[in-house]
Amino acid sequence: MKKHLCRLLSAALFMALPAAALAETTINSTTLFRFYQDDRPGFEKKQLAPATQFLGVDVDKLGDGNLSAHFYGWGRLDLADKSFNNDQADGNLTYGYLQYRFKQANAQVRAGRFFVNEGIVNEQLDGLNARTDLPLGFGISAFGGATVHTAHIAGENTDGKGDGIAGGRMSYRYGGMLELGVSGVYETTAPTLMNPNNIALVNDTKLGDHRLIGGDIWLSPVRMVEVMGHTSYNTETSEVAEHTYLLNVKPLKDLVLSGEFNEHRERNFFFSSAMFASMLNNLNEKSRSTGGSASYGLVKGVELAADYRHYTRDIGDADRMGGDLRFTLLDNTLRSGIGYHYLRAGSGFAVIPSSTASASFQELRGYAMHDTKSYFAAVDAIGYFFKERINNVSNAWEVVTSLGYHLTPDLALSGDISYGKNPQFTDDLKGLVRLTYNMNYTGKGDKK
Repeated sequence: MKKHLCRLLSAALFMALPAAALAETTINSTTLFRFYQDDRPGFEKKQLAPATQFLGVDVDKLGDGNLSAHFYGWGRLDLADKSFNNDQADGNLTYGYLQYRFKQANAQVRAGRFFVNEGIVNEQLDGLNARTDLPLGFGISAFGGATVHTAHIAGENTDGKGDGIAGGRMSYRYGGMLELGVSGVYETTAPTLMNPNNIALVNDTKLGDHRLIGGDIWLSPVRMVEVMGHTSYNTETSEVAEHTYLLNVKPLKDLVLSGEFNEHRERNFFFSSAMFASMLNNLNEKSRSTGGSASYGLVKGVELAADYRHYTRDIGDADRMGGDLRFTLLDNTLRSGIGYHYLRAGSGFAVIPSSTASASFQELRGYAMHDTKSYFAAVDAIGYFFKERINNVSNAWEVVTSLGYHLTPDLALSGDISYGKNPQFTDDLKGLVRLTYNMNYTGKGDKK
């Protein structure tokens, strides 16, 4: 069924292309050439030079003016040694869909490959999605189709997802101050892996099924206060999967205060993930983070920000705190900043927990970016200073420099060079060449 759906989608998209000449079209293209060497003790030395193309096309005002087409995808070709997944070339259609917006009730329908981000739902699928407003402040949306399989598991012919997926959201909105939503997602039964000897799975060889329900809220009783968040519930484990909530307060024009609360029940949250399947039998940890931040505009173009977050896990806790000073100068053509953060963590947060290990470190960063009509440049330096040595190394750092030139107002050529040292690499040198093209066309084929 999925092959027929993809063929039907491709046919529909290509049928829409001739009409694009009469529509408004936006093209975004980025071509990357990376050059780096992978030379680690115990591994084969590799010279890597992957070329990657990103391409996005948006065509608006097709047909009666309410139809649009949207595409975005990427492709990679290794010009030297294979860089990823043992394939010389790879690619993927991130999204490609037709969308029709109705003139009444804020209604719309999409068909193709797309993302759904509503309430607790965050899914990618090949299928249909429709939404509309209802009387008295209510609204409804629904989606359904085939799951998009993108992950590769060694020795397997599946990524652990079911073949079909469906869901939706019901909402109620009161003026401009309150919106409540109830949403859910149902994925068909997860497959059985072919090679259970390499991974210890729940119920021997079967992954957990991806089925969630939940509620979300947006509340702004006064203009200076905003609350948003959601809670999801795993119907397969019959337990809460996550809580995520954010509070924003703006008591003064240049002062913004934020507070957040996040909690994950790891087994319920990752129940359907093939990556975490080997842990699910023993994983029943609850992790929580609470914190806040504040930013204040000292004078025009100068902003001071500070933040704090406390992490709590069954194996220990940690605190991250620090601040940033940001500058925006020369009519926003020069942006720079410096920042300092400290992570205090016990041995449980180390990569390999032990009585002598420590995950505590200090972070120092500085950056500057300058953009003009002819050229643009940037430099970004970051350093980590460990409380305890890792592989007998006390710090890690990297400096990235970028320089680019606008060949035309729509075409830019740029390059990045980075160098650093860390506990894994004694010398880490990487290079990248980037060609970026952005163009908008009117309905007559002329540039805007």
